[in-house]
Amino acid sequence: MSALLRNRFVRPFVLLTLSFALVAGAGACSSGKKTAPEPRVEETTTTIAANQTEIATAKNATLTVYSELPKSATTTSSLAGGNPTTTAPAGIPTNTMAAIPRNGLNSAGVKKTTDGHEFTNPTYFKNPLVVDVIEHQGEWLKVLITARPNHTQGWVKASDVTLTTTDFRMELDLSTFHLKVFKGNELFTETDVAIGKDSTKTPTGRFFITEKIKQPNDTGVFGSWLLAINGYSEMLDTFDNGLPQVAFHGTNQPELIGTKASNGCIRMPNAIVTMLADAIPAGTPVDIFSTTPVSWTGSGVSAKP
Repeated sequence: MSALLRNRFVRPFVLLTLSFALVAGAGACSSGKKTAPEPRVEETTTTIAANQTEIATAKNATLTVYSELPKSATTTSSLAGGNPTTTAPAGIPTNTMAAIPRNGLNSAGVKKTTDGHEFTNPTYFKNPLVVDVIEHQGEWLKVLITARPNHTQGWVKASDVTLTTTDFRMELDLSTFHLKVFKGNELFTETDVAIGKDSTKTPTGRFFITEKIKQPNDTGVFGSWLLAINGYSEMLDTFDNGLPQVAFHGTNQPELIGTKASNGCIRMPNAIVTMLADAIPAGTPVDIFSTTPVSWTGSGVSAKP
């Protein structure tokens, strides 16, 4: 685990934390005159393929995220299709962990506002700020964000982001120390990994890659790349005076792969993490299971040549 990720040697936990405030809706004025009907927004549908995830990238220098949909928001649109971020697969817990107190801890690139919180774009490490889209509601998007407790959701204005999709997804089975990465219906790559020790377990649930951070060299403790996710340890309040954010990364101790060796991060061979950094975008969904997912047995998924 890392501390504040503030020096040029990147640590495995990125400093981000959020807590959200309710946004009050605007009241409607009335008069004695007959009021005209409220303008009607035509319903539109955004269709996402079953194996795709929609990613929202911030357009501006800041991105405001609200804890609840504003009362004045138009809510005539919805997300259709099989977007895997809408509902986590069976066996994936959501919002099961209470927020851990973090008094005195600041968050690089995030500040509290009267309406909630604002993210700075680009991130502290100069990468584009991304969140994963769960659904569309008119001019608003429900998104999965980087916050405690894990699996926290919020709302952003659709006009504040650019939308893209990915058909990559990562699935980790903690019981077998095994990671599979899919591209659509094909197995893109797989590898054994090292996971958190029993005292600092790797959290389970639906997450996404927040950013990809190149390391100074391949011989450091984090290997060649660090792929941060929007999940935090559920067993540590802090780590080394920082927030214990989880990451997938390389390693200079490959002999520990296949064991419980970390403070919550997931270690893999440098060749694999480099391949992933080159192929997958920030926003790629990550499912971490405590036991082998049913889809892995007899699924007929074929490995990519």
